[in-house]
Amino acid sequence: MRRLVSFFLRNWPLKLGAVALATILYGGLVLSESTLTWGGQVRIETIDPPPNAAVGAVPVEVSGIRYRAPIEVARRLTNGSFRAYVDLSGIEPQPGGESVRLTVQVEAVDPAVEIVDYEPESVEILIDPLVTREIPVTVDEGIIPDRLDVGPPQVQPPSVTLSGGSSRVRSVRSAVARVGIDGSAINIDEEVEVELLDDSGNLVPGVQVTPERVRVRISVAPSIETATLPVRPLIEGDMAPGYVLGSIQVEPKSVTVSGAETDVATLGLVATEPIDVSGRTGLVEVEAALDLPPRVNASGTETVSVLLEIVPDEGAQIFQAGLRLASTEPDLAYTVSPSSVLVTLSGTLPVLRGLDVGSLLGTASVAGLEPGRHEVPVDIEPPPGTEVEAVEPGSVVVIISEAPALMVSPAPASSPVPETSSEALPSGVLPSAAPAPTP
Repeated sequence: MRRLVSFFLRNWPLKLGAVALATILYGGLVLSESTLTWGGQVRIETIDPPPNAAVGAVPVEVSGIRYRAPIEVARRLTNGSFRAYVDLSGIEPQPGGESVRLTVQVEAVDPAVEIVDYEPESVEILIDPLVTREIPVTVDEGIIPDRLDVGPPQVQPPSVTLSGGSSRVRSVRSAVARVGIDGSAINIDEEVEVELLDDSGNLVPGVQVTPERVRVRISVAPSIETATLPVRPLIEGDMAPGYVLGSIQVEPKSVTVSGAETDVATLGLVATEPIDVSGRTGLVEVEAALDLPPRVNASGTETVSVLLEIVPDEGAQIFQAGLRLASTEPDLAYTVSPSSVLVTLSGTLPVLRGLDVGSLLGTASVAGLEPGRHEVPVDIEPPPGTEVEAVEPGSVVVIISEAPALMVSPAPASSPVPETSSEALPSGVLPSAAPAPTP
């Protein structure tokens, strides 16, 4: 017994200190591993949303987060130290926009923090397929003062495109542009924001409208006159050389205009803005704006489609053509008078202006003719795209005689003897002349 007491009392200060240190370490460990509660709220995010779907907002936030963390880590925590989210991957949006219950996941940014519990564990989120829809714009003119005549509203563009969740887009019944008309009788011409309304006339949120604003024009006057007038395109500029304006087609051919009686009464037709045809050929199709007086509006359209046909001009031109004798005999000599003729060709002006006059020849056939004086008709083969209108003179005088024998003198020994060929004889081909001036 004495030995046992002696053992415990030996180095008792050191042993007592060891017990105290162990007690402190154990208490720190217990405190560091105890469960703590975060008093703030963390917004719930949505990640990996399905394509072509509208995801509704999460109605609640995560609160009551219970966690374990070392004391030094817990002292540094903020709302940003936690992340709450729901994973939408693999979710298929259903028509009608039904709510889907999903599990809420909470993570700590610092890996030393262990999440134990939180509220809520799940939430319901509206996942709606994205759709688009086109709807006409209606104009709300408000209360119109007495003794004012108001023309039909013109809206540009006349319709807008809605995009968003199917349930909300489906609930839109009208797209309204609101304007105010007062007693000053001033025409309405302004950009107006489009409002989307449901069956009860309430605004529908969460739907995107394109464009967000439209232009509304309304003729306002003490007395409004309406008339249907033809449309005349205004053409300006010089077309390509040799071309003229053929047919003109306008769609629509007439438009209905409205405005102050004095302004409409002076209009016999509606002209377009100038259409430039400088250097143009063939078919020209343009959208031309209407040129209206300041206080006159057109109903239904601001532009017309104009189709112009620019075609080659027709004409005739006189050319001077050389002559060629056909079917000549090598032992006969031929003299032709005159040596050229005037040929009148008709066709399109671009073709006539582009002719190679050097290739234009008249042909006089002397087949079977004996020596003597003969009157031979001239034949002209017109170039492609042209027709022969007249040949002046229509025939030429050909004098045929016996060809004299050729005398060949002996050549000096030092000079070569030139060769002779049938081409050195009269061939009957006369050179062509330049084109004659057009009278």
